[in-house]
Amino acid sequence: MAIDHDQIFKQLIESFFREFLELFCPDEARLINFNAIEFLREEHFTDVQRGRHRRLDLVARVRLKAGGKKYILVHTEFEASRKERDFPRRMYQYFSQLFLRHGTDILPVAMFTDDAYWKKPVPNHFELRVADTTVMQFTYRLIKLRNLDYRQYLDSHNPLAYGLMAKMDYNRKERVRLKADFLRWILACPLDPARRSLLVEFVETYVPLAGQEQAQFQQLVRSGEEYEKVEQMITSYEKEGIKKGKQEGIKEGKQKGIKEGIKEGIEKGKQEALILVLEKKFGTVSAAVRRKIRRIESAQQLESLLVAAVDAHSIKDLPL
Repeated sequence: MAIDHDQIFKQLIESFFREFLELFCPDEARLINFNAIEFLREEHFTDVQRGRHRRLDLVARVRLKAGGKKYILVHTEFEASRKERDFPRRMYQYFSQLFLRHGTDILPVAMFTDDAYWKKPVPNHFELRVADTTVMQFTYRLIKLRNLDYRQYLDSHNPLAYGLMAKMDYNRKERVRLKADFLRWILACPLDPARRSLLVEFVETYVPLAGQEQAQFQQLVRSGEEYEKVEQMITSYEKEGIKKGKQEGIKEGKQKGIKEGIKEGIEKGKQEALILVLEKKFGTVSAAVRRKIRRIESAQQLESLLVAAVDAHSIKDLPL
């Protein structure tokens, strides 16, 4: 299943809009009343020359703390590649159409989410010149995640920063420990379950582990006291499934004996936990896959599949 990177970032930044601006646009964030945010979901851009019609990634109308009816627009674009040479021009065209449409101040931001390390950055400005005269100069905020050192944000106490570290610059040889740390820092933040889940899923998506790395990760979170919450999170689906399985086992135990029924219920719970994880990550689980899972009787095999499911990109990645 292909990953919709744009949608992942749109959902994340919209859910952590205040944290996003406080992290990358702190001066502007201090002026904004974050109790009055309106996301404009139907903002489109028409490129007449190329015959294209595009929806802008994220546009928000915010009110300033100064009061009155003064609004500004925050326009953010998420780019997965620097291949488009005319990107600065496109940002200016977006800006111009938004200004003509709304007639208010605009804060333009571009975030590049690709994994390449830029030696030569994309310009953060666009200008129009006639002969030696600069007719117009437009500047926007440019964020290149992979070129940011994650250590610069350790003291930010910003939960979004802890999630975005998964796309920043870090030593890939330390990815096992750092993934555990990213998750530990996220779980230590006072967040509601829905927003915490978004950050956790973001880290799971962009710091995938497999094989020996996954085994090292599992051993790390089980051996270190500081990772206690990480271990609890990883096993939460399993515990939920086991609880359900126990209940079903006790019910079946009326016919087979309570003790035997509970034993079967725990096994069934692990099966249901695996199905639950797959449903949470990939949506509907086919009847054929469900049958395969429910035929697995080895508790060890089920536990291994549960761990593998956390980092799987599709159900086909699992050895069923």
